[in-house]
Amino acid sequence: MEEDTVPTGSQLGELISSVARYIRHHSRNIPPHQHRALKMIAKEPIRPARLAEQLNVTPRAVTDVVDALVEKGLIDTTPDPDDRRAKILEINEAGSNLLTELDEKRAEVADEYFSAITDEQKVTLGEILSALPRNIMKN
Repeated sequence: MEEDTVPTGSQLGELISSVARYIRHHSRNIPPHQHRALKMIAKEPIRPARLAEQLNVTPRAVTDVVDALVEKGLIDTTPDPDDRRAKILEINEAGSNLLTELDEKRAEVADEYFSAITDEQKVTLGEILSALPRNIMKN
């Protein structure tokens, strides 16, 4: 973008997306789909079928993610007391610790990324980004 050109909404959206992608990419040490699943499992014990619904993926895709998380020692599976054929997924201490590490790393990466602008610019950016949802709500 040229300095005197007003960026389009699409260009601004791409810039915002690229910031989010950069922070996510540089703050993970597990694949994104595993991270999302682990975060959902951390909220409450859950059946794999329900996890698939929440992630909007097929049960088969969730099976691969769950198997990887179990193999990494991040979640535990227990029989569902209401249905012996079903499993309940629960985050364990290693999984909780990893989520804490990932949150800390994300904060570190984001702080480093935004260190290129002044505190005043950060306040202004925060005000602008906070105002956007309010504008949508009016319509």
